[in-house]
Amino acid sequence: MPSRTPNADLRTFLKRLPLALAAAIAIWFAVRPMYNPALCASAQWLARFGEFPAASLVVHQGNNALLGRSDMRATSEWLKVPLTQIDFNLVPFLALVFALPGWLAGRGWRRLLAAVGVLAASHVLGLVWQIKALEALSMGPWSRATYSSLARNVYGTLRYFFDIPVTFALPLVLWVGAYPEKVFKLVGFSLPAKR
Repeated sequence: MPSRTPNADLRTFLKRLPLALAAAIAIWFAVRPMYNPALCASAQWLARFGEFPAASLVVHQGNNALLGRSDMRATSEWLKVPLTQIDFNLVPFLALVFALPGWLAGRGWRRLLAAVGVLAASHVLGLVWQIKALEALSMGPWSRATYSSLARNVYGTLRYFFDIPVTFALPLVLWVGAYPEKVFKLVGFSLPAKR
């Protein structure tokens, strides 16, 4: 059977993209009620890892995460982070994968699950850097007494890096990384020959 041309694959991809986007949005809405509490619990566990006393709090509340510390006054302010800004990048990733012709061939499901695992890890880290930046930068004298200047700069940079570059670039990087042969064929490139 002759191989499909890149133009035929691209046309198929573009035709499938709206339906793939709808499926990705439906999956995202379906998994969020289970995913968001697990995301908050994982981020809290990781934020508390090596912390003494273990006081960082990531509380799931609706579609938000409330970030704070259990050892602060009850009147202390909490940071409300919309979880949509952290986990919405699952939608473009799934849409790109589902629209890709032949994505199931070979180890397609394994590649998808591995990429979703990396995406989930980035969500947890994104939330961890949010709480660490809150603690290091926004709690006044306590922040300055507890975190060095270097730590404050590192946590602020990590929060920014996960907020913008990772959130927007990671779905595309994972799509190309999980399905390089198919994506390169789609855009008309060929993979370098193996030696």
